[in-house]
Amino acid sequence: MFFRVFTVLAVAALVISTWILSSPSHRPSAQGGGQADTPGYYLKNAILIDYDMAGLPSVHIDAERIDQIAHGNEVELSKVRVNYEAPGGQNWLLLGDTAHVRPGGTIVDVAGNVRLEGEVSATDPTPAVLHTDTLTYDVPNAFASTRGDVRIEFGQHVETARGLSANLKDQIIRLESKVNGHFHP
Repeated sequence: MFFRVFTVLAVAALVISTWILSSPSHRPSAQGGGQADTPGYYLKNAILIDYDMAGLPSVHIDAERIDQIAHGNEVELSKVRVNYEAPGGQNWLLLGDTAHVRPGGTIVDVAGNVRLEGEVSATDPTPAVLHTDTLTYDVPNAFASTRGDVRIEFGQHVETARGLSANLKDQIIRLESKVNGHFHP
């Protein structure tokens, strides 16, 4: 008799638990629910600083927001500002609407209202200001490049070109093609 009561209670418990666990509130959603669908980390008003071999700050990256992409090693930055402090040389400022840091963290692709400008100094009161739509920046080598249209202003002088490579450490800018300059006395 005890065995029959135990069996009936066990079957009843199995039926009730199956009914509860199969209810819509306990089912995983059909729209995902996996880790790839959930956002990774994000930072607001973030400042990242990279140091040179001597322990001095060499690159400051300010961003309004930084988002991890798909739980990977890539991040996207919004309203980005990169300050490069050349060792014993001119400092550079890189601005853009968005930036995408590739895996490994050494290459940054900047897009939207990109501006690269030298720092005002006693020897150069009107440094070059470069405008383009996209720019790739190699952080450890301080090398910037683009294949897009470029406009460079220094004082009253304006030059346009398609494509550019700039070695920020050595302060060398090379225009690739369709170079056109306007120099006023």
